[in-house]
Amino acid sequence: MPTPIDLNRFAQIKATGHLPSPRGVALEILRMSQDDSVSVSELAQTIKGDPAFVGRLIKAANGALFRKRAIVSVQEALMVVGISAVRALALGFSLLSNHRKGQCPGFDYMRFWSSSVIMAQTMQVLATRTNTAGPDDLFSVGLLARIGELALATVYPLKYGQVLAEAAAAGAKANLIEMEQQALSICHADLSAAMLMDWGIPEIFTHAVRYFERPLTAPFTENGREMMVTEELILSRCVADICLSNPEEQQTLMGKAIRLAAHLGCPREVFINDCNEIARQWHEWSKLLQLGDIEIPSFETLAGEESGEPSRAPLSPEGKGNNGNAVRQTEPARELRAMLVEGDSTLRGKLAMALKESGLQVIEHPGLENVMESILDIQPNMLVLGCGNSPSAVSRLIRTLRTSRLGRGIFILLLLPSGDEKYMAVVDAGADDFFNITAGTQVLLARLKAARRVIELQRELEHEREELRHFAAELAISNRSLQEAALTDALTGLPNRRYALDRMQQEWLAAHRSARLLACMVVDIDDFKQINDVYGHDVGDIALRLASESLRRVLRGQDVICRTGGDEFLVICPETSLEEALACGERLRKEIDRLTINNEDEVLHLSISVGVAVRDGSMPNVGELIKKADRAVLESKRRGRNQVYAELSPNRGGLAPGKGLKKKPERDR
Repeated sequence: MPTPIDLNRFAQIKATGHLPSPRGVALEILRMSQDDSVSVSELAQTIKGDPAFVGRLIKAANGALFRKRAIVSVQEALMVVGISAVRALALGFSLLSNHRKGQCPGFDYMRFWSSSVIMAQTMQVLATRTNTAGPDDLFSVGLLARIGELALATVYPLKYGQVLAEAAAAGAKANLIEMEQQALSICHADLSAAMLMDWGIPEIFTHAVRYFERPLTAPFTENGREMMVTEELILSRCVADICLSNPEEQQTLMGKAIRLAAHLGCPREVFINDCNEIARQWHEWSKLLQLGDIEIPSFETLAGEESGEPSRAPLSPEGKGNNGNAVRQTEPARELRAMLVEGDSTLRGKLAMALKESGLQVIEHPGLENVMESILDIQPNMLVLGCGNSPSAVSRLIRTLRTSRLGRGIFILLLLPSGDEKYMAVVDAGADDFFNITAGTQVLLARLKAARRVIELQRELEHEREELRHFAAELAISNRSLQEAALTDALTGLPNRRYALDRMQQEWLAAHRSARLLACMVVDIDDFKQINDVYGHDVGDIALRLASESLRRVLRGQDVICRTGGDEFLVICPETSLEEALACGERLRKEIDRLTINNEDEVLHLSISVGVAVRDGSMPNVGELIKKADRAVLESKRRGRNQVYAELSPNRGGLAPGKGLKKKPERDR
């Protein structure tokens, strides 16, 4: 068993309140996914409240190789991906949206996220080769595997910046994990695992995340699932490093990656083809997540240089040759795997020779015992199955295979000891062809040739289906991107008024149904019109961007902030009492009160007025709640601006904490 993580130290870090944590819809997804009574349709409705996450979820659902058909709806994506994977995806993408930059010197935030997304892609592709876990689960693990690095950079920006500087100075001799432990009493690997455990990620993944950067210390069983996931994380980090490293390092890393892939049972040509798929998907992900494009090297060229073999002409990311003409990327020919199941060792040896003569890669299995496990592990293209003395057991095996996705695609050739009619029931169980072993080797080779032709036709059909799925997925992502743009304010990047009203309606219905609290705040920048009139709209735009970044930074995880027009923002606060909303509003006011804009020789000071309102039983609809917050912000301005105000009740008046005003340039009030 792994040694326990210092949970006391993790609790201390968590208590700071600065750990990267999900916000908005992602937080609601996390809460709902842990409630067994929540239906898929209810979760899908919540997810639709975040158009950006909708696009990313559907992209992830369509990202795995060999996905049988394109996923275009949220509910379908939920069914395919699974609740646990959706929870982890929501966590990862929420953190990416809210932590694109930070205060830690020496920590490259965009490189961190680019590496994490490439790791996620690689893990998803490897899942189709190793079957250690679902592709979407492994995508999430790859995305969050190094979240401890971001956490240290967020909680201890200056201290961690010093650690990174010392590690960079030490070069290849540096052991970042040991340096972190010495300076901060916890390393990013342990912190990553602790955060994933805190978010409910299964232990098999948290253990692998903890040890993939120090595998020699991993207390895992060789060839066990935890060790397999650990090795997949090592390979995915290597692929990410190839994509992001300088040319001098890439060739060495490619050789390492090829050896790691071979150890995981992924042949060289298959791995290179998978890397091409990762490169293609990366350009889509980078646009979707606004990570900025990077020039991914030619994996064929690197592989050829690593082995001394001549390389093929590389393709550009858009799938064009060196002359710029469009070309079709074809999958390299792969040797067909045939699994031979026969209890008679002498007969099995003769049959194996015939199968190899026909160009098949042969895996022998001595009888029906544990054969299903071997089939799932090997995933053969063809199953050559001897009936022997157990026709009923063979029939059951075939029927079981035909009920599974994997088994339906295997070509099954039965070996019949005679033409007795009792064996015809086995053929009817779902075999594709049969062969009487008394007929001779030439007849068997002819049957194998026909079987190969059928399998190759199935491959071509699947390749064409994959292209159709790719086009459908691109169309779905484009549609979601347009929807996201329609719900986003271009200047500040915040959700816009349309999104705000839809989201308020959702929260109102949820609060009404569950008798939960709901508060909202209307935030106005004081004297904003005069800023535009006196200093120009470019300065006004700067003020809006600075204010929106500051407001978003200090809001609580569950709050949602939207720009509803001009200098006005709406903050939605689910499950929040009046006292909590007032405290939150005061925190926003203080944050903005510290903001200044240097405009030539003059320093402009910003402030905001905040109106707070809480849902009560007398309100007929959500519009009344927003109107009450509007009245409160007008009263806040009437009382002198730069303060927080809430209507309490007709006989109690209002509450206006935070009346302190800083000295400002002369403005009309």
